Amino acid sequence: MRDPDGTLGTPFRLTIIIDPMNKILIYGAPGSGKTTLSLELQKKFHYPLVEADFLREVVAQKEKTREEDPFVWVGTKEAYREFGKLTEENVTKGLRAVRNSMAPYVENEMAKYPDKLIMEAAFLNPALVAPHGKLILVVTPDEKKHYSQYFKHREHSDLQEEIFRAVRIIQDYLIREAKEYQVVVVENDGDVEQLASRLDL
Repeated sequence: MRDPDGTLGTPFRLTIIIDPMNKILIYGAPGSGKTTLSLELQKKFHYPLVEADFLREVVAQKEKTREEDPFVWVGTKEAYREFGKLTEENVTKGLRAVRNSMAPYVENEMAKYPDKLIMEAAFLNPALVAPHGKLILVVTPDEKKHYSQYFKHREHSDLQEEIFRAVRIIQDYLIREAKEYQVVVVENDGDVEQLASRLDL
């Protein structure tokens, strides 16, 4: 869980009306800025916040070993490696596998909050969570900007460079997928002050 005074990173511009009784479900590729947005919304609405790392590291990994289910032990961006080389097919299979493994934990956590909740996770599955709240997909279309955000808290290495290519594949997939559901797609443009003023309750 994240405290309401958590540190903010890259800001956003967003125009959306949010029902105060809705769950707010935020997802996106790693480095897109979904954590920053979730923190900003928590500060504004004072909703409980559940983050992906909590569900995976504190809940799922205490129940299952890596041998029992490797996909609760890897993030969406690395999961392709369980299937082989970096290809669009393997990246998509990895994303889906992590979603499937984490789905019971997402459902159980959401059930603890009958109305107000912000949940942020790269592995949220719109098909599963769309009926339960407002879905927001955070994207960073500009690859250079996304690269900068991704490596802000990560060390550069050949492996991380490869994984970033997987991240871009994931983002493209999520954008295409969002058209099938009631998803608000938010482009991270770096304007945090405008974010608060554009939210209308």
